Amino acid sequence: MAIQDVTSIIFDLGGVIIDIDTSRSFHKLSSFYTGDKQGEALLSENVDLFLNFEKGLISSEDFRSGIRALTENPGLSDSEIDAAWNEMLLHIPAERFRVLENIRDRYQLFVLSNTNAIHVPAFNKIVENTSGKPDIAHFFDKVYFSHEMQKRKPESEIYRQLLDENQLTPQQTLFIDDRRENIEAASSLGMQVFHVTPKMDIVEFFARA
Repeated sequence: MAIQDVTSIIFDLGGVIIDIDTSRSFHKLSSFYTGDKQGEALLSENVDLFLNFEKGLISSEDFRSGIRALTENPGLSDSEIDAAWNEMLLHIPAERFRVLENIRDRYQLFVLSNTNAIHVPAFNKIVENTSGKPDIAHFFDKVYFSHEMQKRKPESEIYRQLLDENQLTPQQTLFIDDRRENIEAASSLGMQVFHVTPKMDIVEFFARA
C-alpha cells in the first residue's frame, strides 16, 4: 500500500472502529418472539425492515413497530427494543482512538457507515465512555451515515456523494472497511482500499504503513 500517496482516508465504523457482533441483537430480538423462530431468521426472512431503517426510509418509530409485529409482541417498550438492537455494539479499543489522533494532521479523515438513528447515540455513548470525547465526529473531518443519506454501501452513489462533496480524488483516497462487498465497490471507483480482518486491524495496519 503506497500510503504516502494518500491524502484522505474513509473509515467504516462497525468492525473497523467499534467492535460489533450482530448475532447478539438478533438473539435478543428472538427472545421477544412468542413462536419458535431463531434470531437469524428475523433477519433473513425480514431483511427489508432492517435495510429500510439503515437507509432512513423508515423512522425509528416505524422500525420499532416493525419489530413488535415481527416478534408478535405488541407490548414491547421502545427502551426494550432499543436495548436489544444496540446489543451488537460492543467496545472501542483505546488504541484505535490513538491511531486516529496520530494521523489526523496528515490526512483528511471521514466516516462512511451503514447505520441507523437508534445506533448513533448508542455508539457515541461508547465513544464518550472510552475516550472522554462527546462523539465519533470529534475524530473526523466529517461523518456520513447511511440513514441520513438514504443510501447504503455498497451502492456506488453513496461513495460518489462523499467524494464529490469533498472534492476528493479517488486514487488519493484510502477506503477502510471490514466487508468484502464494500471494499470491492470502493475499489471499482478507483479508491485504494484496506480490508480489515481479525488478523489485521487498523492499529496494526497503520503501524506497518
